[in-house]
Amino acid sequence: MATTAGNVWEYSIRELINKRIVTFRHLRNAMTLPPELSAEGTGGTHSSDLAEGTTHSSRGMRRRAYFNALMFDADDLRGMFNSIRLRKRTRAYFMLGASLGPILAISNPADYIKALGILISEYDTFMAESGSKAKKSKGGEEHGSSSQGSYELGNFSYLDTHTPPFDLDFLQVFDTFCQITVIMYTKLADSLLSIAITQSAFDSIAKIDSRFKKIIGTVTKELDELLKNAITKELRLIDPLDMASPENEINTDWETSSVYK
Repeated sequence: MATTAGNVWEYSIRELINKRIVTFRHLRNAMTLPPELSAEGTGGTHSSDLAEGTTHSSRGMRRRAYFNALMFDADDLRGMFNSIRLRKRTRAYFMLGASLGPILAISNPADYIKALGILISEYDTFMAESGSKAKKSKGGEEHGSSSQGSYELGNFSYLDTHTPPFDLDFLQVFDTFCQITVIMYTKLADSLLSIAITQSAFDSIAKIDSRFKKIIGTVTKELDELLKNAITKELRLIDPLDMASPENEINTDWETSSVYK
């Protein structure tokens, strides 16, 4: 019976890990900035790429349409993910991603999973402490203070709270965060080959995953809004004269919209 339960837990964890790897790769591909076309035409887009809903970024990375629906342009992405407005979240993602680096060097699978669990607990504690500190000050908005010192809270074993003393670019930070998170999950999958999958191990990995699931939920909610706005804009282009009238506002409740009736 224990072996059967272990197999079920391992299957569930592997399915979960594979889902997260695919999701973070997709978010990275969808949110990478479009190529900057030079006079020589480097970084251009081929017709075959357009047919597949892909282009290449200036770094040679393949960009993909978000859920095969829309390829975001730079203005839309920078408008939604404004680095000044999201300063606090940008630094939080930077800290979490940077803190994962040393943990990836841990070779023992059990110690690796334990360290990840401690890191996530420390990250949650830090976010709670910094949130409480922000509420006590008048400038408690998300952008908060840009000084590095305001983020140095607590004494942690794995969480590195140091960040650069200058503003970070959200899209660049999130791009790197997605890369290191994929590596983290890949090593987590490899670790399952060397440990016994017990209820305790399952719970530990599920707790680790819950933090990254929340990050996915936050970003995808914003991308969904960006997608909805872009689709609304495209629908207005179909009949701009009709849509110019205020009484002809498009219903963006897609399930009940008369557009599809």
